[in-house]
Amino acid sequence: MTADQRLDQLEPLVSQTLAVADRHTAQLKQIFGVVNQLLEAGKVQSDNTQFALRELGELRQEVRTELGGLRQEVRTELSEVKHKLSATEQNQSITNTRIGDVENAVSLMGIQVANLDAKLDRILGLLDGGK
Repeated sequence: MTADQRLDQLEPLVSQTLAVADRHTAQLKQIFGVVNQLLEAGKVQSDNTQFALRELGELRQEVRTELGGLRQEVRTELSEVKHKLSATEQNQSITNTRIGDVENAVSLMGIQVANLDAKLDRILGLLDGGK
């Protein structure tokens, strides 16, 4: 086989190989473009996620601050309610004692009235008997 014949056989093979290499190069460029788009989208998503996490952290801190204030207010109000309840219980105890004293006084008055009735009955009996 002559050199020209060999070149004639190699030329389509080289041409085909170069065409395949060109297709692969084009595909690699497309893949590179898609990868860059994905990286850019990932960066945007990362920024969005970081923003959301920062905002969430700030909201969490605000909620903790407000809850701390609310807890303190609730503790203060609860302390006041306990104090008022204690004072009310003391007043109730004093009132119960006074009611007991009044009941004793009424009971003594009842006894005195009964004694007075008995004396009046005796006086009336003596007056009726003397007539």
